[in-house]
Amino acid sequence: MAAYKKSGSRHNPSELRTIQGYPDALKLFRMPASKYWYVRMYLKGGPSSGVKQSTRCENFKDAVEFAKDWYEVKLLEKREHRLRGAESFEVFASKFSATQEREVRRGDLSKKQKSNDTNKLKNDVLPAFGDMHISKIDYTLVDEFIDELKSERGLAASTLKQYVVLVRKVLKEAERDRVIPHIPSLPTIKRTKNPRPWFSPEEYRQLLAGCRDLRDNPPKDITFDFGELYDFCVFMVHTFLRPSEWKFLQNKHIKRLDAEGVSQLVITVPNAKTSMSKGNLDSTSTEIAADVYFSRILKRHDGRNDYLFFNEIRDRESYVSDRVSRMFSILCEHAGLVEDTYGQKHTMYSLRHSALCFQILKTGGTDLFGLAQNARTSTEMLEKFYLSHLTPQMPVFTRQLRTTRVLEGSE
Repeated sequence: MAAYKKSGSRHNPSELRTIQGYPDALKLFRMPASKYWYVRMYLKGGPSSGVKQSTRCENFKDAVEFAKDWYEVKLLEKREHRLRGAESFEVFASKFSATQEREVRRGDLSKKQKSNDTNKLKNDVLPAFGDMHISKIDYTLVDEFIDELKSERGLAASTLKQYVVLVRKVLKEAERDRVIPHIPSLPTIKRTKNPRPWFSPEEYRQLLAGCRDLRDNPPKDITFDFGELYDFCVFMVHTFLRPSEWKFLQNKHIKRLDAEGVSQLVITVPNAKTSMSKGNLDSTSTEIAADVYFSRILKRHDGRNDYLFFNEIRDRESYVSDRVSRMFSILCEHAGLVEDTYGQKHTMYSLRHSALCFQILKTGGTDLFGLAQNARTSTEMLEKFYLSHLTPQMPVFTRQLRTTRVLEGSE
């Protein structure tokens, strides 16, 4: 049996072997990310260019026996494919990709989402289901597929849910073509409702104090404007922006709103996460964000097309957010706020979480619909991830819990 080494990432084959007496196209391989041997084979004229599967065997000899049986099954499937190829999962996955292309052209789907779905299909879903007849995809097959993704790669519940949704969308194509009468029941992925990592009011003051210290005593080995990062943190907490939504924000996207002697900002988010769905894309800030904007941000760069933050960094697609994210991590470490009380790591998203939590605490959670509209999210998300763990801290609730001496009895 021939063998050779191949370098790459944790999910690339690190050791490949052929089986004596079988075509070289049939190979066993292992990956650093898994303890099991995998088998794969190139099938010319088959349902896809290549198919692979975990043998669930750690011992090589056991993996060889599995591979031989698997090879025979795949040859039979190849013959069947000639008859049923027009109704394979891969065929409808291709139709789904074409549907997504049209949605991208119409502006109903982002290119990033299309790319993410394509990668999941190519790397994971098609190798598992590509050559199967679309009608054979059922709850058990998808559940076993999800279980393997979880056990082999430790994917988060949110990512596993994306795979289930992707399979459902491909099945939807077959339902539209009336190849299957309906979409079968598919596994439900339960997400743990952990509180989102945010900064309490005390921690927020601690964060700003740490940023002022870095501003006034900048590290000698880091070239970065921590004074601008300070304004960035304040602005984000008072505008409800997501970390992905500030990098393309320019002065032309900001309008001043004066009402009852108070100045606020109306922000038209140019790349809002909700831009592909119906709803309001404008967000109103607090008066503190307006003060920071007019007193400090505009003094740095006031051109209509200037970016609000770190305008000198011209790569706005990825580098600017990566750079600021790294500096924010340094700030959290400097301020002693790497993790929250639940052990969850603070990231730039913690600023948005803090903005939502502060507003819920301030209002007692009385107007979640208005907050959801302004923050471009849903009341369901606010209730599930914010309101549930903030309720015990609200003044009306704490007052209800105050115990008097009457309950304790008199002495």
